[in-house]
Amino acid sequence: MLLEGRKNTRTPKQFLVQISAVHDPRLAAIATVTNISLRGARVTTWRSWEPGSQLEIKSPTTGDNWARARVVYCLPVSSKEFAVGLDFLKQTNQWDKQSEIPARTKA
Repeated sequence: MLLEGRKNTRTPKQFLVQISAVHDPRLAAIATVTNISLRGARVTTWRSWEPGSQLEIKSPTTGDNWARARVVYCLPVSSKEFAVGLDFLKQTNQWDKQSEIPARTKA
């Protein structure tokens, strides 16, 4: 059996989103998108999310961008941060137009 790999190319981007559990919107966190495609995204956040759970993703900068996604994986990347793979179930088509987080400059 051959593995096909990704059907959509992921684009490295960084911007902030708010994620919350569909079943309980009080379970929410801010996350940083690290890469995105037409069908999904990888985000990093301080909260662990159960694979299979559904999340609502909103852009804090524009009210037009939202998505509903299924958590595919949640992996610890440090003692205080998790990488979460998301599969979009419903979405607006504006995610690729999100502004990136400005690069930090040293003072």
